[in-house]
Amino acid sequence: MTNTSIPDPGLEPVTLVAGPREFTAFARVAQLDHHAEADFFGPTEGLLGTVLFAEIQGATPMTFKVSRLLGEVAWYVDSVIGANGFPHLDRPFGSGRGLAGHLAGQSPAVGPATPFVGVLPGLVDLLDREAVGRELVDRLGPGVPLHLAANR
Repeated sequence: MTNTSIPDPGLEPVTLVAGPREFTAFARVAQLDHHAEADFFGPTEGLLGTVLFAEIQGATPMTFKVSRLLGEVAWYVDSVIGANGFPHLDRPFGSGRGLAGHLAGQSPAVGPATPFVGVLPGLVDLLDREAVGRELVDRLGPGVPLHLAANR
């Protein structure tokens, strides 16, 4: 007889709020580190992470690649890989975000053809704590611009 149980990926309960609904899901930051690369527009630098996420305990998790660029005040989803391995969203690191006008509180300089996919607040808290815990940043939270720790 073959064992078909799913190995425990070490997901922890996290409270998520979607509109008026609050529910518990399960997540873990599997990877988080400083990342920099050059693209057509020049250098892009910030934090790149992988979050494992499941709506119910014991389920095979989905994989979210998330990023927060220098100066950004929020995390964004760059890619989503379903529990079955299907890529639901796949964009490069930074996804062309980080426009100074948008970050300064002005209207976004990108049109509706380039949607931002934000990270739910419960997962934001998890990512922020992990970034501080790994000493990638000195301080981080919603609305706090990303600045790398001095030791980076």
